[in-house]
Amino acid sequence: MLKKSLLIAGSALLFAQVSFADVSGDWNFAVEIPGAGSGNAGVVMQQAADGSITGKYSGQLGNSEFTGKAEGNAFEFALTTDMGSIVYVGQLQSDGTLKGTLSLGDLGQGNFTATKK
Repeated sequence: MLKKSLLIAGSALLFAQVSFADVSGDWNFAVEIPGAGSGNAGVVMQQAADGSITGKYSGQLGNSEFTGKAEGNAFEFALTTDMGSIVYVGQLQSDGTLKGTLSLGDLGQGNFTATKK
């Protein structure tokens, strides 16, 4: 009986290690770029079972579709705007929000916090 319990517990732990936190949803991203200001963007993400992400960004930098990936609680996606490529890297927090950084290439870096609409 102990072997069976250990096997079940080990299987659950293995599954937990390879599962993905789901970042799917309609999000409000509050972005701050030191020295450049702040703004908000709407981001809709759909995450597949394999961790791949597709989505749409709507904000001060325009409207753009994007792709990305998630692993564990971490995610990343990149989009192309009139200002160039923007890369968002973040994590799903225990309170259900998203937090992370964004890179605007030569234009600098910033931080974001996102809440579901």
